Amino acid sequence: MSKSPASGSSVRIGDRRTRLGALIKSGGAGSVYLLPEFPERVAKIYHERVDPPSYTDRVEAMLELRPQLPDQFEGGKRYVQIAWPDAAVRDERGGFVGFSMPALDVQSTSELEQVLQERQARAAGLPVGLGPKITLAANLAAVLAALHAQHHYVVDLKPVNLRFYRASLYIALLDCDGFSIQGRGRRYSAPQFTPDYLAPEFQQRGPDPLGEEAQDRFALAVVIFQLLNFGLHPYTGKPGADRVPTDIPSRIRERYYAYGLRAHRLMAPSPVSAHASVPRELRELFDRAFGDGGERPSAADWSAALRDYARPSSGRLVVCKREREHQHYAGQACASCARQDLLAKTARKARPRPVVEPPRMPAAQPAAARLRAPRLGRPPPRLTPAAAPARLPRPAWWSNLRLATKSRGMLAVAFPVLFAFIAQGLHRVYAALQPDPANRPLEAWLDAMLMTGLGAAFLVLCWVFAVTLPRLLKTR
Repeated sequence: MSKSPASGSSVRIGDRRTRLGALIKSGGAGSVYLLPEFPERVAKIYHERVDPPSYTDRVEAMLELRPQLPDQFEGGKRYVQIAWPDAAVRDERGGFVGFSMPALDVQSTSELEQVLQERQARAAGLPVGLGPKITLAANLAAVLAALHAQHHYVVDLKPVNLRFYRASLYIALLDCDGFSIQGRGRRYSAPQFTPDYLAPEFQQRGPDPLGEEAQDRFALAVVIFQLLNFGLHPYTGKPGADRVPTDIPSRIRERYYAYGLRAHRLMAPSPVSAHASVPRELRELFDRAFGDGGERPSAADWSAALRDYARPSSGRLVVCKREREHQHYAGQACASCARQDLLAKTARKARPRPVVEPPRMPAAQPAAARLRAPRLGRPPPRLTPAAAPARLPRPAWWSNLRLATKSRGMLAVAFPVLFAFIAQGLHRVYAALQPDPANRPLEAWLDAMLMTGLGAAFLVLCWVFAVTLPRLLKTR
């Protein structure tokens, strides 16, 4: 087996010889290189271990039945909708090694998975309103319809495998050589699939070649449901019985769809679902996609139904009066506001209440060291070191006397006594200054002040004695 070409290797694209440029990325099947002589194209070269000859017929079938998805031009910029092969790439000896395809500006695209969750979309600077999501759903359906027109199918259709241009919201399909390809009288099936996006009839055995379009229709309906309903999977909800499976694939297999026009008897919708505000014509399409019988809507059906909602001039979507960032269907309540209010209410209820810690109990002591609880009204006994001399308890009358004469009583006694001493001092100073008794007219006033202070002190002492006496008698 010849060695796969690398950067700088000479290859042939059609009847023209060129060289591979810098490596862009490398995946499981092959590596993608720039083509310096073809700025709008890149080359995918298969790894040696993949056995490139096994892809020869597949790529040739893709070249013969190319879907009608021309590049879009908007604002002077080119948007490649699908990275479909446009020529085979061969080495110098003429051996098939890969194919060339339009150069898609991956840096200006994002995974569709990122817009499903509002928090993740905001962090990445992506749109969060209903209007852009309906536009993405309509564009995805249109791309799938063109692919299905040539009987090619994605099979492993899921948001993480889909990309979109952030500026225009056009869908960009990559890794198309892994799709199920219809050739001239032969089908090249796609071996990969994801259980969470696998139709009920294929959950146990996987999709068969005759059912790949039905599988694409189911997966497309799941992705559109997630875009229109805050990222919720159509088989999530609140189980009404223990026998309801907990995993998504089992619920798909047993058709536990809780968002239909008719309520499911064993599954209730998620409280934050917006399905009740979705117009009836779209809900009927979902019921056909997830119901027990009938043909699922095609990609063309979804494209026709969503096109009017995606066009601003139709008036079928309006801006919310409460939040300019929200949009809702005309004539319906704003589901984004209702969800926002419900989440805020739930957060308030879930807010933890302050926990009052119980008082800490003292550590258990040995039985020998435990003391009997003292009787009410008396302070507990105080332990003293064994070497300290025992202190005689003071009599109760002494404690009561101290209580009675504290603070106000002592102040009441001290103030008149101090007043009397001041009067006596003034009397003596005055007498020294006026030795002659005939020239001392204020002497009588000073004597009166002295007698008043002493009398007040005597009365206060009587009051203290009257208050203390009953307590002294009580302790006897």
